[in-house]
Amino acid sequence: MPPLFAYLFVAICVFVPIFGIALFMLKSARRAFGIASVFALGSVFGFLVCAYLGNTVMGHAVGSEVRDALGAAFATGGAVAGGVLAVWWFIGKTGLRS
Repeated sequence: MPPLFAYLFVAICVFVPIFGIALFMLKSARRAFGIASVFALGSVFGFLVCAYLGNTVMGHAVGSEVRDALGAAFATGGAVAGGVLAVWWFIGKTGLRS
């Protein structure tokens, strides 16, 4: 398992661009920070869950190259879905609109 720094690095690399886009769109640093932080946390959680599930489901049924490629695709999809679902839940709970 990678060290905590790796997860922090991924979260920062996701947070900073989303914060910039949200700040440009919402014109409020508070709202942009909320959206970006929720998306970053949701995407890291979705990535971890889908990477684990993908590794568990595929196991050793396919070759290592195919397993790596499918695992990366599955984990990336999970990251996007996790971020989108987290923001959807956040907006529904707080009533935050643009």
